Amino acid sequence: MKPTPTPVRAPSAAYAARATLSGADIDRYLHAASALERDHMVREGFETGSLEAFAHRFGRSGRSLAQLLGVAPATYDRRVREGKPLSQDDSDRVARLIDVERAATRVFGDEAAAREWLAAPVPVLGGAIPIELLVTTPGHQAVMNALRRIMAGTVA
Repeated sequence: MKPTPTPVRAPSAAYAARATLSGADIDRYLHAASALERDHMVREGFETGSLEAFAHRFGRSGRSLAQLLGVAPATYDRRVREGKPLSQDDSDRVARLIDVERAATRVFGDEAAAREWLAAPVPVLGGAIPIELLVTTPGHQAVMNALRRIMAGTVA
């Protein structure tokens, strides 16, 4: 006898309750009450319009910030044109940037200093620019480790 496959469960009520057609808003993500709520928003995908507003904090357009984070320009343009949110993977990279910006703000004391650090070559990262490392999970970990070392005072 063949084993009976386990049925696929529907998303939990917590995920289903907040689903929208257009995607999650980055401002909502910034003020989310829990990691599970932020997880849901990443899975839902960020709205391209909210990425546009967030990108202005870095002096960029949504398209250029998305491209910096590994989203193909044609993909971004198509999502804007069709009114669709970013994919889960693309939204995850945006979430990494948000989380790193928050951590850098805690380390450096203000958002402007954090964004300046994120956009400049950092010696402890081998001269890499932190924001450019956020495309991958290991790059994100390297940036977070650098921030921890700065906070601990083990980096000049």
